[in-house]
Amino acid sequence: MKGSLLRRTRKTVNVLHRRESGQNSQDTHDRTYVIPEPQVHQAAVPVIADGAQDALDRARRTVLQAQLSEHPEPGDQPTATADCHDYTHSPFNGHGINCQASFLMCTACPNARIHPGHHPRLALLHQALATLRDLLDMTEWETTWGDAHARLDNLKDRLGTAQWQRALAAATPGDREMIILLLDGDLNP
Repeated sequence: MKGSLLRRTRKTVNVLHRRESGQNSQDTHDRTYVIPEPQVHQAAVPVIADGAQDALDRARRTVLQAQLSEHPEPGDQPTATADCHDYTHSPFNGHGINCQASFLMCTACPNARIHPGHHPRLALLHQALATLRDLLDMTEWETTWGDAHARLDNLKDRLGTAQWQRALAAATPGDREMIILLLDGDLNP
């Protein structure tokens, strides 16, 4: 009994108070002291849940949420990057007021509709964002443009490389001007 009580006390000190390896390697400390402890398991649950939620949120931000369609739908509101099916019920701000999100967020919105008329401008935007990645600090680019670029990557994958290249070739000077205005922030609400 006496030996097991001391052993338990040592494990408790190592796991809950010291929280680092003492006379053992980090691997031995983790395997012998940390991993078997029920308190560690309980403390890990919210950390793992937060990590899973963060991964899910990140995936939702970087996967195209707009609906693809073959033709414009009557009543949809044209935007710089897509058509909006319900401008006053944006998931990005309160319901009943006009959407205040950047047009870069249209590809992350389930209210957005993307039809072939949008493809040239979106392919051009994708190309412009890739160019910015080469010019800016990676952390700055990822924070500002990374999610929008990832959604456009997803759109490109859905449409296929051949259709994407045709769309890029079909971009007009008006599309180029719109992309410049969008990236300069001149179209933000």
